[in-house]
Amino acid sequence: MIYIIITASIDNNYCDGIKAQNLPRNSPERDNRYITSITQLLQLLNNDPDIKPIIVENGGKRKTYLDNFNCDVLYTNNNGQYIHKGFNEQLDIQQVIKEYNINDDDTIIKISGRYKLLNNYFINLVKNNNKDAYIKFFNVATRQFTYTTMASGLFAIKCKYLKDFNYSGLKNKSTDTELVEYILSNVNKNNIMEIENLNLEYALFGSNNMLLIV
Repeated sequence: MIYIIITASIDNNYCDGIKAQNLPRNSPERDNRYITSITQLLQLLNNDPDIKPIIVENGGKRKTYLDNFNCDVLYTNNNGQYIHKGFNEQLDIQQVIKEYNINDDDTIIKISGRYKLLNNYFINLVKNNNKDAYIKFFNVATRQFTYTTMASGLFAIKCKYLKDFNYSGLKNKSTDTELVEYILSNVNKNNIMEIENLNLEYALFGSNNMLLIV
């Protein structure tokens, strides 16, 4: 079974370790980006019986526009548990794994809810291959290839790896670096598929003013 976990934080408290004072929090721009991107993803899936999409939002149980999608929504209380949003996202993912009893050998596609998947290319790669991980090795800040970090806005991996992974919080390592080091240390390299193009539109550093493609 393939699960797509769509991470969301409608009122984001932190971005890359910085208190989100001047970042788009609970704004029409931020909300519209979620709506547009998630709508696009669900249209691409087209009710595929082999894939279950789940939205996870970390601002607590309440009514939100996410309930309007034809999709399961799990609300957590993880927003602000840690100063870095990557830590909070990982808590959300692990809570989804627990709530839905996802099996170790099921595949999880993780996508950030404000990132827009442009076509089915990545989804079809995961469906039509039998790998443990599907990763684009890439530094999103410098937009350069590197094996020391990855594009964590969209990747796929067997559940057993995400279930056991926790960030250390070392100040000299980004969350993307920690994640890619964990994967390279725990997943057989023959079972990792390197992705050249994710066909993903993303907003750099929490802003919708600069949309880039990876």
